[in-house]
Amino acid sequence: MKRYAIFFFIILFGILPLCTPAQNQWGYYCKDTYSNNSKHYWDNTLKSLSVLCFTGITISKNACNIPSFSNEHYLFTKAQQYHIAIIPHVTFASISHGVSFLKAREWDNVITTLVNALHENAWAGIHFDFEYLPAAYSNAYVQFLKKFRSIAPDIKLSAALFPQIEFHKEHAAFHNYEKLSPFFNEVVIMCYDYYNPKTKPGPVTDMQWTMKNIEYALRFFKSHQIWLGVPAYGYMWKNGKYHSVITTRTIPEYTSIYSNYRHSSGTLCIEYIKNNDMFIALVSDTVTIKKLQHLATLYSLKGTALWRLGFE
Repeated sequence: MKRYAIFFFIILFGILPLCTPAQNQWGYYCKDTYSNNSKHYWDNTLKSLSVLCFTGITISKNACNIPSFSNEHYLFTKAQQYHIAIIPHVTFASISHGVSFLKAREWDNVITTLVNALHENAWAGIHFDFEYLPAAYSNAYVQFLKKFRSIAPDIKLSAALFPQIEFHKEHAAFHNYEKLSPFFNEVVIMCYDYYNPKTKPGPVTDMQWTMKNIEYALRFFKSHQIWLGVPAYGYMWKNGKYHSVITTRTIPEYTSIYSNYRHSSGTLCIEYIKNNDMFIALVSDTVTIKKLQHLATLYSLKGTALWRLGFE
């Protein structure tokens, strides 16, 4: 396995020709950000997507809140015209709400609400993104999915899952791949936030780390079930402490002025000193994204899932 890993690594870093990126692209859209970009941007972006996954729906202790998506009317209409699968991103209103919901086990109303909304809006499935919950509730998550399947066995379910290798152990443990795998048609492996605002400076993603997590995921899911989560951002640290987010789109504002180089992780490293303060960022740029797309192809994954549209 080590020999193959080295071979993949060589390909990813350009010594061998790069293959065609994975064809399928999943894009995460954050509610009410449509106006942040031009109509031209959305038209061009939608043409490349297979899945448009939109945020905004939340679950509290015993209810599901589905807000108005009037601001997204044009976006959703265009997506339908392009035959893009439109899927709601469903998360908890907060961690405490998530704990209360899983603990109370009063799930029927929430499931029924989601199922009815799916049929009324012709959504292509439901995407759960439950993050940062204590590992003690991982079994309750499984039981919720089991209940959902008993009520609506034919609905396509997917989920965003944390990496399991070299990631925050408590956060990763809530997503037990072995127990969750029977209930999901597809999953997005979030291979980002390798280093994040709560860590020391480091890359938001890493090619070898991503490979390890793909190989782990393939123990429980088939390759055609897996979308590789791709970041269109990175983090900036000031004097070793978290400072800000840098999106892929804004990287040229920094590289046109400050020193930068390709980091061994595959991310772009930007370093500079300003007013005696040391700044460093290891971000996902267009080259990083392409490397991750090639990696998805090499492992024959379903495709890549970009977090998030408007950042790239």
